[in-house]
Formats: sequence, C-alpha cells, structure tokens
Amino acid sequence: MHRHPLKAALGSIVLLAAVVTVPGTAHAAAPNCAGLPWMDRSLSPAERTGLLMAQMTVEEKASMTASVSDDRHARETLPIDRLCVPALRLNNGPAGVGSGGPVQPQTTALPAPLGLAASFDPAAARAYGQVLGRETRDTGRNLMEGPNLNIARTPLNGRTFEAFGEDPYLAGRISAATIKGIQSQGVIADAKHYLANNQEEDRDTVDERIDERTLREIYLPGFEASVKDGRAGSVMCAKNLVNGSHACEHERLQQGVLKDEWGFEGFTVSDFASCYDTVRCSSGGMDFELPDGKHFGAVLAEAVRAGRVSQAELDDHARRILQTMFRFGIFDRPQTTRPIDAERDGRVARRVAEDATVLLKNAGGVLPLSRHDSVALIGPGSADAVTGGGGSVGVAPIYKVSPLEAFRERGVDVRHAQGMPPVDLGPQPAVPSYALTSQDGRHGLTARYYANTTWSGQPKIERVDPFVVMDPSGGRPAEGLPPDGWSIRWTGAFTAPADGDYTFHLTNHAAASLYLDGAKVIDNGGGFPGKTKSYKAHLTAGQAHAIRVDYAKAGGQAMLELAWTPPADLADPQIAEAVRAARGADTAVVFAANKDTEDIDRPGLALPGHQDALIEAVAKANPNTVVVLNTGGPVLMPWADEVAGIVQEWYPGEEHGNAAASVLLGGRDPSGRLPITFPKSLTDTPANTPAQYPGVDGIATYSEGLDVGYRHYDAKGIEPLFPFGYGLSYSTFRLSRLKVRKDQVTVHVRNTGERRGSQVVQVYVGGADDHGDLGPGQVAPPRRLAGFTKITLPPGASRTVTVKLDDRAFAHWDVKTHAWVTTPDTYTVLAGTSSRDLPLKASVRRG
Repeated sequence: MHRHPLKAALGSIVLLAAVVTVPGTAHAAAPNCAGLPWMDRSLSPAERTGLLMAQMTVEEKASMTASVSDDRHARETLPIDRLCVPALRLNNGPAGVGSGGPVQPQTTALPAPLGLAASFDPAAARAYGQVLGRETRDTGRNLMEGPNLNIARTPLNGRTFEAFGEDPYLAGRISAATIKGIQSQGVIADAKHYLANNQEEDRDTVDERIDERTLREIYLPGFEASVKDGRAGSVMCAKNLVNGSHACEHERLQQGVLKDEWGFEGFTVSDFASCYDTVRCSSGGMDFELPDGKHFGAVLAEAVRAGRVSQAELDDHARRILQTMFRFGIFDRPQTTRPIDAERDGRVARRVAEDATVLLKNAGGVLPLSRHDSVALIGPGSADAVTGGGGSVGVAPIYKVSPLEAFRERGVDVRHAQGMPPVDLGPQPAVPSYALTSQDGRHGLTARYYANTTWSGQPKIERVDPFVVMDPSGGRPAEGLPPDGWSIRWTGAFTAPADGDYTFHLTNHAAASLYLDGAKVIDNGGGFPGKTKSYKAHLTAGQAHAIRVDYAKAGGQAMLELAWTPPADLADPQIAEAVRAARGADTAVVFAANKDTEDIDRPGLALPGHQDALIEAVAKANPNTVVVLNTGGPVLMPWADEVAGIVQEWYPGEEHGNAAASVLLGGRDPSGRLPITFPKSLTDTPANTPAQYPGVDGIATYSEGLDVGYRHYDAKGIEPLFPFGYGLSYSTFRLSRLKVRKDQVTVHVRNTGERRGSQVVQVYVGGADDHGDLGPGQVAPPRRLAGFTKITLPPGASRTVTVKLDDRAFAHWDVKTHAWVTTPDTYTVLAGTSSRDLPLKASVRRG
C-alpha cells in the first residue's frame, strides 16, 4: 500500500465510524437531562459533582468505581440513565488506539513511544498525543490508557519500547507534552504504571525494593511531571509490589505522594486484576478497578453497607471520577463514534517516525542514498512494515507502508531478498516457508480459520499461510471471525533441508498443539502470558513429515509462533539469496528487527534468529551495507565494524516505509537521539545480577540506586557502544559560548556542514548527586540531564539557543528531611550533544 492507499480503507472506516450513539451510553444532550442542575455548564466541575452526588445512592456511586466486562461491554462503566450520567469508556494505548472492547478498531499505528522520546521534541509529543486523543473520541471512548512512564531500568524489559527511556527528566518532558495533546481533545489521559513496573517477569508478584532517594530521583519524577505539568486526569497503579505493598494498595504512594503531596485531583485506575482486597485498595487510594468489579463496584457498595469501608472513602472515589468526567466535557457531549481522518493522522505518524530516526554510524558518507543508485533491500522488515510491539499497545492499522513499496514508489532501482523468515516473539526464527508444503503443493501450510474454538463445521476462510506466526499487536487474523471464540488449523508437510537435529518451538497465548506424523509432540496450554514449549527430533534430508498446528482462542489476546532451531551447519538458502541481491546493487540495506511485547521479557540483547549471520554475510558481499534496526530497545551489534551505516528506527508505525525512504534518501535529516544507552554487552548493563533482576525469592533489589542508564555507565567508567543522547546528522555542528544564568543556559550553535540539519543541545549538571545519602556500594553518578532543546538550521547558519533549568536542576532528595534540597556548593554545568560528548563546561555556585 502506497503513500495514500486510503480510498478503499477509508470507505470501510467511514461506514464503521458513522456518527451514531455508542450502545449503552447516555445521551448527554437529551431533553430530560437539560434541566438537571449538574448539567449547567456555567458551574465548575466541583460544583456540578457536588450537586450530582447529593442525588446518588451508595450503589450508584459504587457503580462508577469498576468496569463492566461482559459480551457487550469492556473497560467501561454503565450509564446511570435516571441521573444522565454517561459511561466512562477506556481504551488501550499508548502507541495508537487499541481495543477498548470486544472489537479491535482500525486506527493509526503511531511509532513506539521510545521513538517519540528519541525525537527529544515536546512539540512532536503533543502532536502525537493529539492523535491519541482524537482517535480515542473517534472510536467512542473517553479515556486513553497512556502514556507509559516506567523507566528503562533494564533493557531486557519487554515493554521498554512502550515508555520514554532511561532518564526521568526526558520522560517527564515527553510525557507531560503527550498528556497535554491527549487531553486537548477532551479525553482523559492515564499515566501508567505507578510505580516501578520495570519488568514483565513475575510482574504480578515481584516486590520492587527501592530506597527513598532512588524513588524520588529516578522513578517518581516522570509521574510528578505528568500530574503537575501535564495535569493528567488519571493515573494507573501497577501490578507489582513496591517495598512490600501492592502498588494499588500503597497508601503512601497513592494517597500520600500522589494525591496529598502533589495535589493530584484526578482518579487512580488499577491495572488489570491488580487489586487483591477491597478494604486495602480503598484505603490505599485506588479509585477505579479494571477489568471488572471483583473488589470494587457492587462489592465496594456491600463493604460500605457492612461498615468495612467508610462512606467518606466511597464518596472520594466517586467524586474524583465524576469531577474528572465533568472537567473533560464527557457529560456535555454525546458519546458517539466519528470517522477517523486517517490521512491527517498518518501525516503525524510519518513525521514522528522521521524525527525518531537515529543515525548511529555513517562511514564514508554512505547515507543519504542516491536515487540514481541501485539498492538491495533485505530482511523481513523490508517488505512488511514493522508497525509496533505486542501486548496491550497493539494497534490494527488502517493501512501500512513497507520500505519496499516506498522505495519503488520513488522510482529507486530496487532488488529485494527476504533473507530470513519473519521475526516474532522468540529468539529463534519462524519455520521458513521453503521447508513447508501446503496441501496443494505450495510453500507454506494450508490454513483453515473457524468461527468456533473446536475446528468444527465449515471454515470461514481457507488459504495458504507462508509461516505459522500470529502477531500480538494485530487484531483478528482473518475477516469473518468473531472477536473471541475462534480457532485455526494449519496442515501440510515439513521437509528437512539437511540431515540433523531439529528443535521446534511453539510460543503462544491460549492453547496450541503441534503434531508430527500424526503424533502430538507439543501440547502448550499457553495461558497469559504466553509460554514456549519445544520438541527435538533427528530428521533426514528430503523426507517429508506430516505437520499440523492447532490453535484455539476463547478470550484475551492472540499470539502464536512456530519457530525452529535447525542444525548449526545448515546452509540457509535465504541468506544466499540475500548475498546475491547485495552483490548486484550499489548499496545493501538490511532491515533487522525484534518483537518485544508485554508479558515477556527479552531473553538477551542479541537480534533474534539468524539476523547477525545475515548481516555479516551481506556486509562481506557489499562494503556499502547499511543496517536499519527496527527494535524495541538496545541490541548487540557484533557486526558494527563491518557495516558502513547503522540506523535505529525503533518500531516506526504504519508509515514505516515512507519514513525510512524519506530519511535514507535524504529528504529528512535523521534528527533522533538515543533515549536509552546501547551497551557493548549484557554484563555492562545496570541491574545485571539475579538479585537486582529478575529478583530472588520474589524480591527485586534496586541496589544500583541512582545508577540507572547513563548514570550507571558514567559512575562505573563503562564505555557504551552508543551513549545516551547520541545521534548523527547528515550535517555537522559546532557548539560554543556557553553561558549560565540563574535558571537558564545559552549555547551558540552553528551548522558547519553543507546540508540543512538538526541538533539536540543537551545540558547536564554535575555535582548534584554527590550530596545526600547513597546506599551501600553505590557510586554517585557524575552528571545528569537537566535540560535540552532541538534546533534545525540551514547550512552555514547559526543561532543562540536557550535551555531552561528547573528548580530541581541542582537539588537532591534528602532522606533526613524528606525534601528536595540544594546544598550550597559549586556545581558544573556541561553542554554538548550526548552524555559522553560535553565539550562546554562552566562552574556555578548554587544553594
């Protein structure tokens, strides 16, 4: 699908999004509502809430505190028609509007939030948030579950791509701007996951043990900025425990810090199934329960009637929810769906994807590519857009553009080779189509899709699938299937390409089975999160074996991959094809990827499958090889010295191809900078002992303290592969004339190159972390990010930029007084273009 492949898509979207009232939603403008006193828009939200609550019963107030989950409703309350109270309707995020109910809508697939952070541009974040807010309203919802603010403590976290990286200041700036964008559309933003949801492994049970100063300086600032600057309407409490208490029962964090200290006036929402006790959640400050009323809703009303929960607590929960709904105009407009402007929002997706692109290496000026030279596009991501990661962040895009389509549309002489099977969830690649034969003799397997969970009756669809892969970021796998309650059966033959030992891996949510020659060799109940089971067999080259895969999904998210580990000496014909394509082109571009997802942490930092071998083989065949990474975070690069160029695109969203072509061909400067450090090895990363991650006996000990991200590498003197804040331009820049005033820094920037380009001026403060108490064995980080600004200049132009410093720039959290303190001392202000490139320095006295 090309640049504006929207006529056919938009026709169906407009039909689906005709302006109709959503079922089960009150008509806020109905005549019988107009005369009610709380429908008077001249009153404040607090006044309107007081008038309404005076007329509500205990049961009605309690009904506002829990979502309903049934065949027709999900992530929403039921309206109270007699009082004209509309439904509160939530939906998944935060990289586009995901499913809020039983049907996955088609919406704009935005770039991953980690890529948004790489833009270092709050204006881009606001535009991104506006798309989230608009399309939340377009789909008939009124609360967006996002942004995700969890700090990248370990790069193995499966949800690293969903948040804003390793630095709390950057996360706070980008999150506040995103929230302002969301809420400018009359939609409530939901900052999540409060607090320290920094790993997926054991996320429901792990106890994150974090000292007070580290909480205040690393893990709380992003949420504080979201509440104070962004004025978020809601905050989602996390699944994990923090210092011995479940996050959704944590009175100190929810009531003490969030509501009392920061003055948060909105309401807190539980992550799915994260409340374990009605009384503890209520007294702990949780206001709303997802996905249903197991502990709140009617159960909370019963607890109030029985005297186990006070009336005052119930009133506070209901008041916060209703007052926020009034604040965002939810009472004052019909809850209807509207047509999505896919072309407008697609332009935002493309611009953000371009701004997120980080140029890591450009030896010999291999980039930008010339439109007049031939290019070999290699890798699964070259012909299929990498729209996003998996889990609740998943979006069903209205359209998507692959790099191959975009390059061809621009008239570039392109050779193409797949190079390897698609990359999905596991470290091993999917079983390739050349080893599979469908029932009609084609490469792949015959797939039959049933509208039930028992593979019975006539299939809705029958087709040949080249691989057994089901992406958790997508919607239903085929048209005509119900949202839940369907099954698939793949049948055909597997033929070993060489003698040797083969291991088959089945990774899935729900239930899946693998049969070889009629025998069930893997029975994987899967569940949620998904698990992997394996089967090993010695097979003979050329001998066909009957193969069958059964998959049934009754509820939850779909996810499935049949992968393999072939003999180590197997000559891969797809790599040989890629080498031939590379030799025949002026430049070879290899698109390499991983598939990060909620529920599963990464097993390591290596690219999955045979991608390292593919890159090395292509680089040997063509010295002008560029690697484009579509990954959810840092990866190891054993081939970095062998390739001419390296580009980090993250998960670029539906406009993947157009953004890639624009930057690689020089239409846009790669202006992104790394929001997370890329290490040389896993052992170099923070939190790299079992006690720190994933934890021992259910406890993850944050003994690294403040040494998170670049602070860790700086404090320990470890050289990263690419540092935080790093990124090249197609032009060159010189920074000079650093001046520090009370609350701002000025730097003179000159474009010394021959092209228009962008630079991110970064300001760090040294010395602030030397004060205050540190834990045993902790080393004070020598500096931390205190401000940044992005500037674009034509060749030869210059400008003086101003970077604002907030009142925390020189402060630390004092554990004795439990307050922010600036100790009288001399501090160092540094300016440059990454955490490791800070040529400008000045000393200032503060405190």
